[in-house]
Amino acid sequence: MKKRLNYLLLVLCLLVASACKNGVSTTVSGKDEGAGGCEGEKAKAILWVDYKKGRSIPAGVAIRTVKVRANVFADGSVKVLSFCKKQSFRVEDYLLKRLKAYRIRDWAFEGNYIQTGEQYLQLRYIPAWIK
Repeated sequence: MKKRLNYLLLVLCLLVASACKNGVSTTVSGKDEGAGGCEGEKAKAILWVDYKKGRSIPAGVAIRTVKVRANVFADGSVKVLSFCKKQSFRVEDYLLKRLKAYRIRDWAFEGNYIQTGEQYLQLRYIPAWIK
């Protein structure tokens, strides 16, 4: 009887530990703390912020994507309002500097690929090109 009680206690402890492990990342509101309000939101477009036409991307180079909430203006400029996941200072600084010079082309607006206003976007960059 005592042996069964010990096994039952062990199983109960394992169940409680696994339940605690799964529930650590949520807050009181039930949302993930690191999501920054972007969880479940789909990006409207993917922007290659450091790629220029004619420049070749070497084979085997890593490509990273960062999801942001941004404001797109009619002149094609983009202003980042927030990053969905916390990025390193180096990556955030690089992307913000690249977006100062980056312009969305007219065909993207004409083809309804992207519209002006606040929306979620994915910014693609190549980490090896960060200086």
